[in-house]
Amino acid sequence: MISGKPAQKQQLENAFQVFNQVSEQLAVSYSQLQERVFQLSRELAAARTERMRQLAETERLAHWMAQLLDALPAAVVVIDDSGFIQQFNPAAEILFSDLTEGGLWSDVQETQFIPGQQGDEYRLNSGRLVSMTRRTLHPEPGQILLMLDITTTRDLQERLERRQRLSAMGEMAAQLAHQIRTPLSSALLYTAHLSRDDLSREQRERFSGHTRTRLSHMERQINQMLAFARGGQFKPRKLDLVPLLHELVQQLEPQAREDGLLLDLMDESGGQAEILGNPDALLGALVNLARNALEHVGQGGEIHIRLARAADGWQLCFQDNGPGIPEELQTRIFDPFFTTRTDGTGLGLAVVQDVVLSHQGRIRVQSESEGGTCFILTLPADPSEEDITGQGPIAHPPEIQKLTVVRNSV
Repeated sequence: MISGKPAQKQQLENAFQVFNQVSEQLAVSYSQLQERVFQLSRELAAARTERMRQLAETERLAHWMAQLLDALPAAVVVIDDSGFIQQFNPAAEILFSDLTEGGLWSDVQETQFIPGQQGDEYRLNSGRLVSMTRRTLHPEPGQILLMLDITTTRDLQERLERRQRLSAMGEMAAQLAHQIRTPLSSALLYTAHLSRDDLSREQRERFSGHTRTRLSHMERQINQMLAFARGGQFKPRKLDLVPLLHELVQQLEPQAREDGLLLDLMDESGGQAEILGNPDALLGALVNLARNALEHVGQGGEIHIRLARAADGWQLCFQDNGPGIPEELQTRIFDPFFTTRTDGTGLGLAVVQDVVLSHQGRIRVQSESEGGTCFILTLPADPSEEDITGQGPIAHPPEIQKLTVVRNSV
């Protein structure tokens, strides 16, 4: 029994040592835990402070944005992916009287917009003209519509253009009077000869022909003046370029046949090339362009008209084998009243450019000094030809038709 006490004492001492070690470890761990809790508390407090700062900044930006939308002169309408109105600013409420949150935007378009309009500018039933821009709310569904009332701006632009045209017409009238004086005097002289009783039939026909020529020349100059004065104002509608070009060729055929010219039409459209425009204005411009080529190619010349698909619409090329246009004059040929002919008004190509621009198109010239000129017109295709995928206009079959209406007779 006595020998067992030292063993128990040793065991107790060992147990106390283990207990002391564990206690020390627990104390260290508790101290570390307290330090970690204190650190996390500081980080949480800092994160909460930053979150509160960000929230305050967001609220401040939202307040500024709300004030900006309220003060913005442009109308802003937010619609969801189903077309329901989610939000709008006071400018939109003024522009559209029946605008309500939760209503359908399509109902507003039906009651407020004049039907049948396309593009970025729309006329309202109230008479106002607005420019509309659409943007998606990506990654959120829906759209934001920004509409700016440009009625006053467009009126000022039209007034300025009118003043500029009136000023140009004053200059044009003076030049036209000078240009008309000579053919008018000749026509009066030939008319006076026609009243003579001693004229033979051949002489009378010759004087009548000269009179008609002078009167036709004056009529062409006056028509160019009127076309330039009217400018590009017309109501667009859907039209096909193919029958328009056939009508153009029919008008040019008598002069081409009389002058012994080769005139052909190459149609690479597949038989249909639809645009939005005015057929009378466009045909008049094309006639001006073609007659300009007819007058420059001379006896035995050639004029080739080609219609083909372009990346952004339809392309018309008027190619001739005339003497060409010097490079220093190519930048001036579309200027009003600029001409290299003594009997010209300098309005033919100016009218052509004006009509092409009013059709949202482009015109450019390619000419070599050694000969040959090509006028290239690009006109946007009718938007209704776009396919449902939105990947571009529907391509027509690659069928090419060539029509040679006049053979060279010399």
